This record gives sequence, C-alpha cells and structure tokens, in this order.
Amino acid sequence: MESKLMNIRCDNCGAEYRVSSRGELVCRFCGSKIYMTDRDFEDYQHTRDEMLESDRFTNDMAENDGDVLGLWQSASLMDIATESGTHIKFESYYSVALQGKEIYIGKTKIAIIFDNRGDAQGYEDIIKEIVYPSADIKGLGRYLPNITFSSRTADGGYVLILSKEENIYPLFLFSDLKPTTVAWMISRLENLGCLLEFNDMDFRKLALEDLYINPKTHELFIFGGWENVSHSKRRNYLEDLREIAKGLTDINAAPELCRKFLNGRPKSTAYDDFKAWDDVIMNGFGGHNFHQFSENDQK
Repeated sequence: MESKLMNIRCDNCGAEYRVSSRGELVCRFCGSKIYMTDRDFEDYQHTRDEMLESDRFTNDMAENDGDVLGLWQSASLMDIATESGTHIKFESYYSVALQGKEIYIGKTKIAIIFDNRGDAQGYEDIIKEIVYPSADIKGLGRYLPNITFSSRTADGGYVLILSKEENIYPLFLFSDLKPTTVAWMISRLENLGCLLEFNDMDFRKLALEDLYINPKTHELFIFGGWENVSHSKRRNYLEDLREIAKGLTDINAAPELCRKFLNGRPKSTAYDDFKAWDDVIMNGFGGHNFHQFSENDQK
C-alpha cells in the first residue's frame, strides 16, 4: 500500500497536530492531545519515518550547541560602569545604535543601554505583565527576554542585561534567505502574535533589530523593542512581521500563496492570521517540511 503523510487537524482550533514518537499528537497552538497506537500508523510509514528523523535531529542539536555558524569572531571589551560603582564587563561582537538606546551583543548576553529610565522601566514592566495561556505547551516565555540585571549607569543612562544561548544570533546578520527558511521564522512570529493578542498587547513598531534567531531550529526570539509595547487592540505587529519577512527573502521566489499573504492585509485577529498562515504552509509550501539552516541558505 502506498505510504502517505499523515495530516490531522485539531478539532478545537484547526491547527495541525505534531506527532511525537510515542504516538501522542499535540496541537501546536491550543495544547489539545490525542493518542494513537502503532496500528493507527499502519498506512502512514512516511509519517513514522519523519518522526524518527525529527528525533535524530533533536538529539544532534543537543550535542552541537555553541557557535554553530562561527559568527562570534571579533569582539571588543565592554565595560559598563553603574551608578553604584560596579562594572559590567563582557565581550561584545556586534552593536547597533537605535533611537534612544544602544545594543551590545555578546555570546551569552545582550546589554541594552537606554538614554532614559522611562523606556527601560517600560521594557521591564511589560515583560512582567505577560500572562501565558494554560495550554502553552511550547513554553513561549523562552522566546522573550530574560532580564538578569538592571541598573542606572554612571553617565545617567539605564542598562538592562539579558541572557541568551550562544547559538542565538541577531537576525540582522542574515539576508537574502530562502523562502522556506523565512517561512519557519514567520510561523514563530505568528505564534508569538497570538500571545500578544492573548494579553491585548501590540508593538507600536517591531523592527528587524528586535529579532534574534537560532539557525539550527529556525526559531525566532523577540529580545528587543518591548519599550514600544502597550496594551492595545491594534495589530501593528502583524503588518510589521510581513514587512520584515519581505526584507529577508526574494518574495518573487516564494510560492504564490506566500506572496499573497505577505502583500495582503492581516486578518482581524492574530488567531485568524495564524490559521491563514498555516494554510499557506500546508498548501503553498507542501507542509511543515523541516530543513537545516546553513550559510548556503543565503543565496
């Protein structure tokens, strides 16, 4: 009998189930679960093969953390003096100056130095206010900032120190990526958009410099810009993610459904936008077919 790929949709929210090697199917959005036996997989050898390949890839990732792309090469020593007289020292490999702040990026930490206390306080406060859905099986908190230190600086600014993994890089280092690679990034941004909607929050403006990526998993992290987030019913975020995505790839090389999605207006809610994007993945890209990111992804 011909083997085919299993595609089961959640009855609760319509998203695609993810299948574990134990035969447990978990909705990647709302957390609903169903269970299957080996007999249920009898006609779906392709699905079983993909699950085993995913397990091998996950194990490989666990053994190969670190500077996976070799981008931590040339550093300058940062020495940030605080108001209390202590010094924060670390090696910064990349830096960017934006309106009202400077960002210094090291292997395992990020320093954001704000010109004024108000922006820094707004950043900290909004992160503390975020509430996660009870069905948050993805642990979305790991894609948001982990603030480990905050202090006024000796010169009157205010510094926040964030922790991160070594294999997470600023997204602005990458450009001209394959549409399939950017598609995985959009999926994470759409997922985080649902978290914003759950909290009635929105970015006044989400920028490329706010985003970071783990290239091995294509996972995106929003570590910057939280001083520009407020409680709002607007959905600027959904428009911004489209513009960011179009700047990372040749949109003319993307499937037609993807082009229509990125050039079109967002849906009225983040949840509907998420479902619309999932339709693009299934019908435009042929499903959630993972491929490993490499420097060759940049044409």
